This record gives sequence, C-alpha cells and structure tokens, in this order.
Amino acid sequence: MSMKVSLFSTGFENYPLEHTFSIAAECGYDGVDVGGFRPHAFAPDVLGGVNGGAEAILGYVQKYQMPIVSYVPANIGYPYSFTFREPELNEISMEYYLSTLDAATAIEAPLVMYAINPIGFGIDREYLKRQVVEDLKRLSDRAAQLNQKIILEPVTPFEGKLCVSSDDCKYYLDEVDNDALEICLDLAAPFTCGEPIAEYWEKMPGKVREIHFVDCTADCEDHLIPGDGEMDWPRIVDYLKSVEYDGYLALELFSRYGNEPDFSARRGIEVIRDMISD
Repeated sequence: MSMKVSLFSTGFENYPLEHTFSIAAECGYDGVDVGGFRPHAFAPDVLGGVNGGAEAILGYVQKYQMPIVSYVPANIGYPYSFTFREPELNEISMEYYLSTLDAATAIEAPLVMYAINPIGFGIDREYLKRQVVEDLKRLSDRAAQLNQKIILEPVTPFEGKLCVSSDDCKYYLDEVDNDALEICLDLAAPFTCGEPIAEYWEKMPGKVREIHFVDCTADCEDHLIPGDGEMDWPRIVDYLKSVEYDGYLALELFSRYGNEPDFSARRGIEVIRDMISD
C-alpha cells in the first residue's frame, strides 16, 4: 500500500469545519484530521449537538467522501492539561479527556491524538511524568474498551519538556504497557531534537501510526509545508519507503499560512504527492 495524505483542520481554525472537508476533497486529500477546538469539534459541542454536533460532522464525511483520520482534542494547556500540578485540575482535565474519547467514537474517528506541553521552569518533572503515565493508563484502558487507538505526539523542545524525543515516547509506551497507545510522529520533533526519524522505528517497531508531515527550521517550532524549511526530504521519504510505512501523512498548517489556508492546502498536497511518488 502507498502512503496517504490527510489535511489537519487546525490550519482552518477561522473557518467552519465543513470548509476543511470541502478543500480536502477539492485538492485530492485522502482524509481529514479533525481539530477538537471551537468552532470545529470541541468535545462538549460534538456530544451536545452544538452546530449539529456529531451528526453534522458525519454528514461532511459522507458529503465529501472524506474519512476522518484522527480526532485531535484541545489538550495543550488551556484550559486542560496533563501537566497541572494541582490534583483537582488534573482530574478536571481527565474528565474532559475521557469525554474526548466518546466524542471520537461519535464521529467515528479511529485515532485520538494527545500531546504533552508545556510545564515551565522549576517544576518537578519526575512527579509530572508519573502523573502523565497514570493519566495515559486511564485513557488507554478506556480507548481499548471503545476499540480506539490513542496516538501520543512528541513536540519540539520549544513547545514542551516531557515528551519531545523518541526516548520520551518509548518511556510512556513502556510504562503504560497498553496496545491502545501508539505514536503520532510530528517530524518537527526529531529534527529540532537532532535525532533521525529511524530512532522511532528502531526503538518502537510498528508503533508509528500517523505522521505529521511538516518541515521546520532547527531553531523554531513553526510547522511548514515540506520544502519551506531545512529538512532533508529525499532522505526522509527514502527511509519511510524502506520501512514500508503505509499510514497517513498529515499536513499541519501553522501560523504563517493562516491568511491563505486554501492556497497553502493546494500547494502542500502538490508538494507532498511529488515527494512520495515512485
């Protein structure tokens, strides 16, 4: 099987969610990654019928014949986080995260992605790592019951401290020890950490379920269309082909593309298709 290309709705955060599906279909993407933020698919809205809720989103899937690849809840600190030191705030976050699994089920998303960032200076990392492990155990147990997969995304060192490298990812997978937990590899993470992507396959064989196929520079977390940054794309693509990766490559458009996401989505898939073609 060949690699497939999906469009992450985060680049269209100022537009209704349907617009992402429409552009994805028009440009020839193979799927959509749905952002769990307002106005797109905030979990309480999906479950509560706001803007049509899950029924409306499933309608977009059918209308545009565009499957949902993953559901990406709001989970990086405001107002929910894996890294609150206060037990009450952590529990409030966990209640929300558990509800995001229900939201993912409602929109028939097979993958649910979480990231862990940031923690700030002077905070007990070991305490928070243990807390994250316990949180991921609860989520993984629930995901297994729902026949879902959780995909943990490493972030760049500019965005977080607890899950940025292949060793960090392996730590959580080993400690949680649940087949429902796998990896979403954002290519900006290994590049800014100075490690080859091969580390993920060698340390965690078969665990990379999705890739955020983005470029960046060594000194910044910005996510760019492949070729707009500093990565060695022939080498990356050759490696992915060598390990027979046949999952999704998600284009995640960040801030500099925010004013022209339609154009960027069109250019992005042209670039990616050209890169991965045989």
